[in-house]
Amino acid sequence: MPLFDDAGNIPANTLVRPGQFDQAGDINAAAVTEYAGHVEHTIARKSKLHGFIPVKPVRGTNKIGSYGFGDAQVQALVVGQAPPSTPSDIGRNTLTVDTVVLTRSAVPMLETFQTQYDARQEVGVEHGLKMAKFIDQAYFIQAAKAASLTNSKYSSTAGKPSGFAGASTKVLAATGDKTDPAKLYAAIRDLFVTMEAKDVVPAEDDVMLVFRPEQFYALQDAEQIVNGTYITSAGTKLENMPIFKAFGCPVVSSNNMPNTNITGHLLSNANNGNAYDGDFTKLVGLALSPKALLAGETIPLESDLFWDKLYKTWFIDSHCAFGVTPDRAEYAGAIWLP
Repeated sequence: MPLFDDAGNIPANTLVRPGQFDQAGDINAAAVTEYAGHVEHTIARKSKLHGFIPVKPVRGTNKIGSYGFGDAQVQALVVGQAPPSTPSDIGRNTLTVDTVVLTRSAVPMLETFQTQYDARQEVGVEHGLKMAKFIDQAYFIQAAKAASLTNSKYSSTAGKPSGFAGASTKVLAATGDKTDPAKLYAAIRDLFVTMEAKDVVPAEDDVMLVFRPEQFYALQDAEQIVNGTYITSAGTKLENMPIFKAFGCPVVSSNNMPNTNITGHLLSNANNGNAYDGDFTKLVGLALSPKALLAGETIPLESDLFWDKLYKTWFIDSHCAFGVTPDRAEYAGAIWLP
């Protein structure tokens, strides 16, 4: 092809656009969606507590704290006298983040080209599922721990500061009651009565009920649970949310709520007193508000896809560093087997 055409112009080249179908339309139509987005999308869809529990950043330190101020005192004014000031005790709750958890997969070079699908993309979906389950379970473990506290984390010394209370519990009369809708309804009602006695109003304080599938569907079959619109105290509208009809609280079904004896949890260590281990074999259901837990993260869920020349292999990583601990115990409750 000559450098110039008859008019003295450089002719235009016809380009091959490898990401375009039939040389028309979007030039990126054939591009493969990379792995990173799949982890985030999957965890957002599969996590029951994603976005429900506020998470504080933990940067520049490995520890965050939350402070609790005790009750103010009401007094009567005495005519002719200046009213005295009254003290207000302060308590503190702390959380330490000291462990990175991760998933890693490796895909050999040859198989990357010989499969009819992008293995890295599928691995990303699996990573998202596993991380969602792990994170949810850690939160539910600490919710169960919060629901077991008889005293507040803020008033461990001689009942000071005042104004804080322990969690609420309800023990079923018999093991078979765990799948009896009428018995479960009565247990939830009694649990909420106990919580309201501590100035926690479940329908107004964003208390969520959590059950495993056998309890959830027993209540749903008895028409205790309906789908509806739930509006949080912050004004966030949640459409098609399962709601406990009698009490107006959201209800979720999750296999991630622990019901076994957990030992050697990845986040448990000597520094936190093996905080994520515990015997949950008798746990039937949980009630928790976002205020029930103190959560923090140093490394939000991140993903990485990289090629290693030495191994001639693609490595796919997903990792995060987070922690969670009981906070306001009065905003947590649990139903237990006898």
